[in-house]
Amino acid sequence: MQQQDAQLGFTLIETLVALGIAAVALTALAGRLGLSADTQRTLTVHSTMLEVATNILEKQRRSVAINLDDQEGSVEARGMKMKWKLSTEKTDLDNFVRQNVVVSFAGEPDVSLFLFHAK
Repeated sequence: MQQQDAQLGFTLIETLVALGIAAVALTALAGRLGLSADTQRTLTVHSTMLEVATNILEKQRRSVAINLDDQEGSVEARGMKMKWKLSTEKTDLDNFVRQNVVVSFAGEPDVSLFLFHAK
């Protein structure tokens, strides 16, 4: 009867191996969560930059008098201060111009959008 009682539990080595496997798995999961957070931040910044560029072009589209001069400025959106630059270039059609807006944020690639506008 004493032999059966000794075989019911786990040995110390089996417990340590199981804990080691669990530690490796949790470490891998924690690394993936950090990567996921970085990706989420990048996507949030990029979508905010697109919204800023869209808003600037929408203001140009809705204005009664078109300002063809180059403009630049900064805007704060979602707690991030971004710089923008609006430029105008001629097109092959005399009645249209292309207005380009570039939005910049530190550490991220610039976002560019354009709008064809009738003079």
